Amino acid sequence: MIETFTHPYPWQTIDHTTQTTGAAILKGALPPTVLHSLNAEIDPYLETSNLGLPATGSRDYDKFLGHNTIRMHGLIEKFPSSSDIIGDTKIVDWANRTMGPLAGEVLLNAGELIEIRPGEPRQQAHRDSDSWPIPLNPHPFIVNAIYALDDFTEENGATWIAPDSWRWPKEQRAETSDYVRAVMKRGDAIIFRGDLIHRGGANDSDKPRRALSISYCAGWLRTVENTFMNHSLANIRGQSEQIKALLGFGAYDGQELLQPSHCYI
Repeated sequence: MIETFTHPYPWQTIDHTTQTTGAAILKGALPPTVLHSLNAEIDPYLETSNLGLPATGSRDYDKFLGHNTIRMHGLIEKFPSSSDIIGDTKIVDWANRTMGPLAGEVLLNAGELIEIRPGEPRQQAHRDSDSWPIPLNPHPFIVNAIYALDDFTEENGATWIAPDSWRWPKEQRAETSDYVRAVMKRGDAIIFRGDLIHRGGANDSDKPRRALSISYCAGWLRTVENTFMNHSLANIRGQSEQIKALLGFGAYDGQELLQPSHCYI
């Protein structure tokens, strides 16, 4: 079972939970107005554009991403309401506290719309921290927040999480009995260490399961998503100073990202 918290969130307890077992569910993480606005932006975009099905040129990687799963990056460019989620002070502050022993500030590692369509099988288990050849550490250098834009059920692909797996040797595999499911209502979120073993579930329902996956990494890492290439400067100039900093439009001095007034656009 994943420990669940409601408003007002007890952040000291949440910090301890995510540092130790590795994950927590936040009920009502998205206000109804933000949830409605975001889905209202996503729906017409998916109806009128390339669906974003994986086509990387690698058969194995496309299988990992899901042949029947929509994945889109460049969220702020495509869906303006997503900036309120990416820059949510509560979550960004949590990310900074969690990675504080390793980094003065954090960057947006990746912002991703993930819509698992009916018939998609269960995803391969993985750690997001494996994107870099860095040993596992008592303090994570990447953390994740997955926001449920639809109800997450066991039938439609609720995320599988292996609590405490950040403590395991890298070569250790999770057994089915090691996992718990992130069953959530739309608007809820699960936050977790990026070095936890996890995977998307199979969608055995007749409807899509939509989520927004936001990850933050230590400010000294190269991010998985190249935000400089999928956001226009005109768009970024209109964002808050915090969003500009999270997208990498600042300098990292080895201790902390320069204050927002030092962003360069």
